[in-house]
Amino acid sequence: MNLLLISDTPIIIKIFKLVCKKLNLELLVQNNYEVETKKDFIIIDQTYIDDKFNTLKKFCSKLGAISNDELPFEKARDFIIPRPFLPLQLQEIIQEQLTFIEEEATISKQENIKNTAKYEDFTNDLTNYVESLADDIALDIDDDNDESIVTLASLRDGGILDTKELSKISEILRYDNIQNEVMHEEADWKELSEIIDEALNEVNEFTLKEDLENPTTLVLNRYSIDELRPLLEKFDQKIIDKLTNGEDIDLKLRLKDNN
Repeated sequence: MNLLLISDTPIIIKIFKLVCKKLNLELLVQNNYEVETKKDFIIIDQTYIDDKFNTLKKFCSKLGAISNDELPFEKARDFIIPRPFLPLQLQEIIQEQLTFIEEEATISKQENIKNTAKYEDFTNDLTNYVESLADDIALDIDDDNDESIVTLASLRDGGILDTKELSKISEILRYDNIQNEVMHEEADWKELSEIIDEALNEVNEFTLKEDLENPTTLVLNRYSIDELRPLLEKFDQKIIDKLTNGEDIDLKLRLKDNN
C-alpha cells in the first residue's frame, strides 16, 4: 500500500517516514494537489486544506487531514490527525484506517461472490426454462404434424359424411383381406360398441392408457355401416377421405391436460 502526504513541514514529513517504514507503507511527499493516479491514503497538512480538498477523495481509499481543529462538514475527510501529534498517535490512526480498508475489501469480495452466484443461478434457471419451453414446443409441433392423431377439436367439428361416402366405405368393408391378415390377433380386439362407449359417450369419465407396443386393433370390416356410423360422423373430412379411398388410418385416443 502507499500513502501520499501533501505537506512541506519537515518534522511532519520525518514522523511520517518513520511510521510508514514501520507499517511497510510506501510514502510519497509533495506540496501541491497534482494527483493523477489513485492512492491508498492521501493525507493533507493543515496549510494545504482549501476549497479543492474534496476533489482528492476520488483519488484515494482514505482521505485524511492534519488539523488543530475539527474540519467543517463540507470537507469530505475520512479521519483527522490532530496537530501536533507523536509518532505513536500517527501509527495508531493509520493502523485503524488500514483495518477499515481490509474490512471493506472483504465485504466487497463477499458481495461480488454473492452477486456472481445469483447471476449463475439466474442463468441456469433461464437456460432450464428455455430448454423446457423448446421441448414443449417440439412436442406440440410433433403432435400437430402427426396425421395419426385425431384431436378432440377435430372430432367435435366432424366432416361431411354423405350417402356417397357411406356407400364407398360400406363397399370397402365387404372385403375381408384385412380381417384375414390380423385374425391371429383376434384375442386383442375390442367390440366396436365398447370402443364407442368409452371414446365418445364417456370421454370425461374414462382413463385410456396408451401402449405403443401392444395397441388395440379395430378392423372396420367386422362391422356393418350402421354400427360404424356414430364413430365415422365424428371424423373430420381428411379422415373420411382416406377411408373412402380404402386407406388405413391410425386412430389414437387420449386425454390431454391443457393446464
